[in-house]
Amino acid sequence: MGVEMLSRRQMLRLSVLAAGSAALAACGATPAPTATTAPTQAPLQEEAAPTATAAVQEPAAEVTVAGEPSPAAKLSGKIEYYSYDLGPANESREGIKSAFEEAHPEAKVTLTFLPYGENWDKLAALMASGTPPDVIYGDFSLLKHALADQLLDMNDQIAADPVLSDASKFTVDMRDPVIAKLGTSHVYQLPLGTWVPLLYYNRELFDAAGQTHPDETWTWDDLREVAQKLTDPANARWGFQWGTIFDIVGELWWLQQPKDFWAVPQAFPETSDFNNEVGITTFSQFHTYGEAGDKSSVPSAEMGGFSVYGAAFGAGKAAMTLAGDWDAGWGYRDLPFPWAVTYVPMLKEGYRANLNVMWATSAIAKGTKNPQLAWEFARFISASPEGQKFIGQGAYETPVLREVAESDAVLKPDWAQPGYDYRVKAAELPGPSYCVYPLNMNLWEFPSKFIDPTVEKLRLGEMKPEEAVAYLDQEGKPYFEKQKADMPPVS
Repeated sequence: MGVEMLSRRQMLRLSVLAAGSAALAACGATPAPTATTAPTQAPLQEEAAPTATAAVQEPAAEVTVAGEPSPAAKLSGKIEYYSYDLGPANESREGIKSAFEEAHPEAKVTLTFLPYGENWDKLAALMASGTPPDVIYGDFSLLKHALADQLLDMNDQIAADPVLSDASKFTVDMRDPVIAKLGTSHVYQLPLGTWVPLLYYNRELFDAAGQTHPDETWTWDDLREVAQKLTDPANARWGFQWGTIFDIVGELWWLQQPKDFWAVPQAFPETSDFNNEVGITTFSQFHTYGEAGDKSSVPSAEMGGFSVYGAAFGAGKAAMTLAGDWDAGWGYRDLPFPWAVTYVPMLKEGYRANLNVMWATSAIAKGTKNPQLAWEFARFISASPEGQKFIGQGAYETPVLREVAESDAVLKPDWAQPGYDYRVKAAELPGPSYCVYPLNMNLWEFPSKFIDPTVEKLRLGEMKPEEAVAYLDQEGKPYFEKQKADMPPVS
């Protein structure tokens, strides 16, 4: 499947591969570039996780304390922090653990990192057996556990917390990355960072061609015009490289200021609605930039030849790419050429959507043996300057605590290139904040089976945009009807 960028999810899957090997593409089996640092295959643990046999026998206690921990309150006991392997950003979690344990000497946090994919499978098994980890790092993939009544509702704790309840202190709505769309008052996930899309560009290629650099006034018409000028297939150089297709579809959709997303409603969709003006405009972009159109985007057939982070862009062969803020921290910081970053271009002139690819969150297992300690640790990550500084230093997520997100430590690391502060500016755009994913019980299945193959046909000229949206609705209607039927009730 032709997907041009190492997506966050691809990057995580590289945790089971050695450097230099091929990775799964975001929604298929295309060889993808490798990471600058390949995490180990085996689970990483500082010590054996606390035994969970007792967790089955004893009910979880209620969390009764919120806000800043009282100086007189003494936190003690052990908890496990469970995450997929974050590669270079694992250090941020180690720093958080050390700082938290220093502040609470009688508390012990065990870090567990598993390869992406394996972490979700094992979590499901642990939840089913009644032996869950205490604090769980993740994203919308955790919602299925909330629906199964396996996560702690943090609504009261957040409401009573003097920091978390003050919206002015955060770059995003800490109570509602997803909840309102679910039609429930429960809060099962506490945001700790954002992931936003950005336009990266190779300053060296722009300057050599005498082209003005992209800026926040750019539209997709500007991008297309310049991409054509910077494309030279004879010398293996292209003007533009697509990011993860599933991300891009959502971004292009919201950039048009539509009434709704392609799946209606966005949260746990009941049906699909691709075949409309917004859908045709969205999928036309892939046809326009592809081999059947301008030929200004990197061809799928060329992608397997790049063994660096960022594929053709990382190799200096693509002038621009639509990627995530996480890419700066994971690999672009080490690129051998000068790059820069700005907002995603506007598709509807004068309108800029607040796009969040996802929210990085902490969830607490309802079956935790130490809910107080688990809550305080999750809160430390999201609402304390100490915890958020480590998130910023890891550069995988953008911190949500405003004073940290807007600090020089986050905005001006030694390796930052011009425009790096757009990762925070993009998160702070006027809301509502739009997620590019439709929420269902399996985030990746529909894109892998239907969207990616369709986009590939569009790029190759084997399908027209009007045919593409009709096909996706044809396949989407029964798919989402089954998803809805299989979904547990939302309380």
